[in-house]
Amino acid sequence: MKNNKALLVDTNRAAVPIYEYLISQDLDVTVIGKDPKETLAKLAKNYVELDYSNLASLQNHIKNNKYDFIIPGCTDLSYSVCSEIGQNKFLGIDTKQNIDLINNKDAFRQLCSRLGISMPKTIALDEVKSFSSVIVKPVDSYSGKGVTVLQNFDDNDVDKAFKKACKASIKNEALIEEYIEGQLYSYSVFIKNKKVISSFFVQEDSTINPFAVDTSMVIDDFDNNIKKNIQLDIEMISQDINLVDGLVHTQFIEKDGKYWIIEMTRRCPGDIYSLLIEFATKYPYAANYAAPFIGKSIQPKNNHKTQHQIIRHTITSKKGEKFWGMQFDQSLKIKLFVPLSTSGDYIEASPNGRVGIIFLEIDSKEKIFNTYNKLLEKSLYKLNYNEK
Repeated sequence: MKNNKALLVDTNRAAVPIYEYLISQDLDVTVIGKDPKETLAKLAKNYVELDYSNLASLQNHIKNNKYDFIIPGCTDLSYSVCSEIGQNKFLGIDTKQNIDLINNKDAFRQLCSRLGISMPKTIALDEVKSFSSVIVKPVDSYSGKGVTVLQNFDDNDVDKAFKKACKASIKNEALIEEYIEGQLYSYSVFIKNKKVISSFFVQEDSTINPFAVDTSMVIDDFDNNIKKNIQLDIEMISQDINLVDGLVHTQFIEKDGKYWIIEMTRRCPGDIYSLLIEFATKYPYAANYAAPFIGKSIQPKNNHKTQHQIIRHTITSKKGEKFWGMQFDQSLKIKLFVPLSTSGDYIEASPNGRVGIIFLEIDSKEKIFNTYNKLLEKSLYKLNYNEK
């Protein structure tokens, strides 16, 4: 019997765990993307070099090859094109209307405002002067590209920041909102029939670029009141716009027992976020992300505690520099290291360049906070170490 054919619309390193799950299901898997140098383009048995942002070309490829399933990867663009092609044709994919609503920061804020969900206040240009701190951002970018925080600013500062944000936006659009300085977290859940059946809280921090997360760990002991209310928020959104079963990934800021949702997505998060959850909790995150797209059920999470203390850290450069190597200041248990550069490469400044992604396994809860803080203090390792 011929295996069902599946198309994974992504070749990024973050999609490798998704690909491995699809292969384990005895599917005939093809990956598609424009860059043959990307990880999955080189690892996968079946790779098609095609720019999937070209919707007509992607549609023709899918039609000509008669895929049974299409699976979005780890980029907003991937899920967006899959929603445009796959609505009512392929399993598990949300509507284009919902994806546009969620991915566009301005539209998503309007949705949350209508539902009474806490978010930073959106500010009109003629209101900016009444705020002491604001953040200007593109409506549709990622990794902090085009984002500026303004404090003690004038009209010229706002104008420059707005133009910068528009330049980083696919739609050439930007928004201004109040700047809330607190702790960033992600709340990653799987929904079934509009209800949360599995959930994870992850602390997220930035050591190099203040708008690009590079350090994170799963948090067990989270404020119960926030847990309850943010779950209700996600379920309210799911009910209101009729989200299909699957992953809903959000980021929010917490300060003094209050929280503000920043953004939401339906794609699998990047920088191999899935393995942070899997290593720490043993929950098969990538498998459950992919399951609805191939007609399988999502597993609920029974054990709500982490089983291993794991830190995920993306090694980047602040200024841009040539990479030789790195030296750690203490002995560490490295669970996984995924290199993204090699010795001698020029590493562009964050968020455009990366040395690699490392997963550290720590002996205890007490020790994980010590190691995590060393990463935040930039004292755990040195780049370009060359002992003389």
